Amino acid sequence: MMHNYRPVWAEVDLRALKHNLNVIKKYTTSEIMPIVKANAYGHGVVEVVKILKNEGIKRFGVAFLEEALELRKHFSDITLMVIGPTLAQYSEILVREDIIPEICQLKQAEALSAAAVKLNKTARIHIKIDTGMGRIGLREEALEEIKKISKLPGLFLEGIYTHLATADSSDLTFAYQQLAKFDYLYDRLKKAGIAIPLRHAANSPATLRLPESHYELCRPGIVLYGHLPAPGVSEEAGFKPVMSLKARITHIKTINEGQSVGYGRYFIADRPTRVATLPLGYADGLRRGLSNSWEVIIKEKKAPIIGKVCMDQTMIDVTGIENVRLGDEVTVMGNYEYPEISAGQMARVLDTISYEILCGIGPRVPRVYINP
Repeated sequence: MMHNYRPVWAEVDLRALKHNLNVIKKYTTSEIMPIVKANAYGHGVVEVVKILKNEGIKRFGVAFLEEALELRKHFSDITLMVIGPTLAQYSEILVREDIIPEICQLKQAEALSAAAVKLNKTARIHIKIDTGMGRIGLREEALEEIKKISKLPGLFLEGIYTHLATADSSDLTFAYQQLAKFDYLYDRLKKAGIAIPLRHAANSPATLRLPESHYELCRPGIVLYGHLPAPGVSEEAGFKPVMSLKARITHIKTINEGQSVGYGRYFIADRPTRVATLPLGYADGLRRGLSNSWEVIIKEKKAPIIGKVCMDQTMIDVTGIENVRLGDEVTVMGNYEYPEISAGQMARVLDTISYEILCGIGPRVPRVYINP
C-alpha cells in the first residue's frame, strides 16, 4: 500500500473532498477560490488541486510565493494568487510565472510595475484592504494610494479584498462593520473611475453565513477539508472530514499492576494491562497534550492512549479488546466514519482549532489517497 518502512499514514478521501466542494456550491453562486496553503491544510496540495481542477475550479489561493511556484511546476493553466505579502525583490518572479500578488503598499506595486514593463508583460494584482483584521493591508482610507497604483504601467487591477476577523463569531456586528468599510471604499473607487472586476471577503464562515460578503469571489478553506470554522457554525451543512491518521501496531506486551508506561511514569497500571505501541508521536502531529487524554480506534473499539506521547512512539491500552495482534490497523484521528475522534474533537481536547491539528501532521507522514 505504501513505499515507506514505517506503518504510519494519513488517509485522504478524495470523494469527501469533492462532496465538500459541492456543499460549498450550494451556498454561493460566486466564483470559488479554494485556499490550499500549508500543503492544502496538510492534505497534500498537488493531489487536492488536481481533484478540484477536474471539478471545474480554475483559481487557487496560497500563502507564500514558494507555495505558488510549487504548484506552477505541476499546473501551467491555473490561476494562482498569493494571499500573503511578497517582498518587492521577487517581483520579476511573480510576473514571469503569472502569479497574482497581494498588494498592501505602494512600493510593492511600483516594483511589480517595473518588473512588468521590463518583461513586457501585464501583471494582475489584488489590493488588500485592512478593514479591521489589523494584520496587513492598506487601510480603508487609502483612496489616493490606490489611485496611484491603478495608474502604474504594466498592471491590471483585477481584484480588491479584505479579511473578516469575526465571521465565525456568534456576534457578527464587527463583520458587518468591516463589510461596510469595504463597500464604502469600493464605491469611492467606482466614482473615481477605477473599475475593479473582482471583490472578495468571504472566508469559510462568511461563505456559510454572510451572503453579503460573497461578491464575485469566495475563499473557502477549512470547510473544503470537512471541518467547521467554529463549533456550532453550520453543523447542518453536512461537510465530511477528508483526512484520517492511521498506524499499525509494532509491539505488544503485558505489564503488571504498579508498573508504569513512558516518560515520567505518567501512567501506572492499576491492573494487569496489555500495552500496544504505535510508531508515531508528536513529531508526526500527535500532540503531547493528548497523553492520557485521547482514544484511538482498533477493531471498531476504543483504546486509550496511556503515558506520555513520545516523539516517535505512542502507547495504547488494548486490554479489553480481543485478538489484538502485531500489524493491526489503528485509527488515531478519524474522518467522517469516526467523528468521535475527528480533528475537531482532538482540537477541543487540546483547546485549539482543527486547522492547527491538520496542518500539524508533518511531512514524514505519507499521504495515501483513496476514492479518486
